[in-house]
This record gives sequence, C-alpha cells and structure tokens, in this order.
Amino acid sequence: MAVVSSIGSMVMGAVSSYSQAKAAQGQARYQAQVAENNAIIAQQNADRIRQNMGQAEEEQRRRVGQTRSSARAAMGATGFLVDDTDDSTFSLIQQDIMELGEYDILKLRDNYEQEARSAEIQGINYQAQAGLNRLEASSYNAGTAAAGSLLSNAGKVYKAGKEATWWGG
Repeated sequence: MAVVSSIGSMVMGAVSSYSQAKAAQGQARYQAQVAENNAIIAQQNADRIRQNMGQAEEEQRRRVGQTRSSARAAMGATGFLVDDTDDSTFSLIQQDIMELGEYDILKLRDNYEQEARSAEIQGINYQAQAGLNRLEASSYNAGTAAAGSLLSNAGKVYKAGKEATWWGG
C-alpha cells in the first residue's frame, strides 16, 4: 500500500510542479506586458511634456511682447523718445527686456526638457524590466519541472517497493 501511496504522491508532485511552473511563467509574461505598457505611457508623458514646453514658450514670448509694449507706452507717456537710436535709453531697456525674456524661455525649455528626459528614462527602465520579465518567463519549463519532481520522488517509490518486496529484495 505504501508503494501505491508513494506513486500517487510522485504523480501529484509532478502535476503540482508542472502547474506551478506554468503559473510562474504566466505571471512573468503578465509582468512583462505591464512593464511594456508602462514604457509606452512614459513615452507618451515625455511627448506631452514637450508639447507643453512649446505652449509655455509661446506664452512667455507673448508676455515679453506685452512687457515691451507696456514699457514703450510708459516711456512715451513720460516724454522719452521711443523711436531714438539703437544706443538710446529706451533701446537699451527694450534690449534688456528681450534678453531677460529669452533667458526665461531658455530656463523654461531646460526645465521641461529635464522633465521629459526623466519620463524617457523611466520608460527605458520599464523596457528593461519587461526584458527581464520575458527572460524569467522563458526560464520556466513546466515539463522539466514535472520531470524533476518525478525523478526526485522515484527514490521514494523504489524504497517503498523494496520494503514491500516488489523489486525482489
């Protein structure tokens, strides 16, 4: 009776090992797909950040233009000559406004680019994780797991059979 019990245990162990390997493989494939989807989302985020960057730059250029116009109107109202030479006070103030405005635009661009780059790096990390998950999934072999279980339990069956004198000893 011990032999039959050992054989049943061996078969159940093999079936269990097979099922566990299949489940682990399925889980690794699922995790790989999730990571791939996250990589796509990260790239979409980077694209959206860059689109927002263009809008922010345009808005800043509009504000600089408004500031230049306001300065021109204010200086004209106080009696400054606003159509004077390139080295006049008004021209120098306008040049300062433009330079500071361009500096602000470059800072905006740099900040948005850093944010977009972070999103891209996050996407690259997700792609790497997906690759590792696919590699893990390919490392599971349900047939090998079942065979290993059968082989590891074969000694128990042999011992039970020997004790029951099935093997003539």
